[in-house]
Amino acid sequence: MRQSPIRLTAFAFMLCASTANADIFDDPENLKVLPKDITSQQLGATMRGFALGTGLRCSNCHVGEEGQALTEYDFKSDDKELKHTARKMLKMMAAINNDYLNVVAEDHVRVDCVTCHRGVRKPKMLGQVLTEAADENGATGVRQKYLELKAKYFGSHSYDFTETTQAAFATSQGLAGKMDTASVMLDIMLEENPQSFQALVLYGELNFRTGDMDEAEDYWRQALKINPAAAWLEGRLAQIEQLEANEPLD
Repeated sequence: MRQSPIRLTAFAFMLCASTANADIFDDPENLKVLPKDITSQQLGATMRGFALGTGLRCSNCHVGEEGQALTEYDFKSDDKELKHTARKMLKMMAAINNDYLNVVAEDHVRVDCVTCHRGVRKPKMLGQVLTEAADENGATGVRQKYLELKAKYFGSHSYDFTETTQAAFATSQGLAGKMDTASVMLDIMLEENPQSFQALVLYGELNFRTGDMDEAEDYWRQALKINPAAAWLEGRLAQIEQLEANEPLD
């Protein structure tokens, strides 16, 4: 079974950190947030946690080149801006855990890098990423970005590709009047699952809003075949009949 690139990256990091490069964690210099007396084992585990949690590489925060032996890195240097950002994030995480969660969480809940980042550098939810793609490149951008993210991250905890997230995005786009980007997500839902009750219902709603009553009726009747217990759809179909008969809606 093919493993995702992010998992291979994390696995490679753990291997190099636990074998030939184990000594890079001995006698660390220039620690400003992590405790001065941190052991090499603790520091190694912390660095591996950073990599797994954020999807970043050593060279993102530390002075060194990708592919270069870690023993040749200048770990004490503060030249990388992302290293300063990481320190700020560590302070924020400590404040959340020590000043807030310790007060409100009875079962000792704690957050870590992975809690928000989920293995990606920018901790954005799928709907937010797709909304940005829609704003930049319309429906084509949504499809391209969705397929790109799914190819790379499906099966991981980085993004939620379930129908709940898909439907929420389609609904938000439809309510914003962006019918083309709403439609492309509904198309994707039906491509992945032709029996998607949520997609059929939302497609019916989309057509109802744009005045295409024939299409709305067709989608809602398809949805009823999949879920006959959805009696409320009968009410929506009755609204179409009223409109076609030029009767006021109840």
